[in-house]
Amino acid sequence: MMIDEKRAFPRKAVSLSTNIFDIETNAVLGECILTDVSKNGFAVESEVVLSIGQKFGLKFTILNKDILLTGEVVRVDNGFFFILYGSRIVDEYCENLDFFRKYIDYSLI
Repeated sequence: MMIDEKRAFPRKAVSLSTNIFDIETNAVLGECILTDVSKNGFAVESEVVLSIGQKFGLKFTILNKDILLTGEVVRVDNGFFFILYGSRIVDEYCENLDFFRKYIDYSLI
């Protein structure tokens, strides 16, 4: 039986390797794989131990534009390789978020 999607914005699968960093100190905490994205959230798999409510950042480049995504962990689960963290986007700490959201809408299937 299929479970109905309850999210306001559907998730789109991606596979992007990047680093998780501490948004306060800018220190790299470790590597992660961005596994899916939506306009309001994303999921990463990582060996880094995070907890519910913890904020963290990801930096990557899309079409020559640097993106800084900040997430707050809202769900912790078993991933395919590592721990899976479902996160909501924390808008005020992001850079080029509008560009990122347009990219999700128009470039990802």
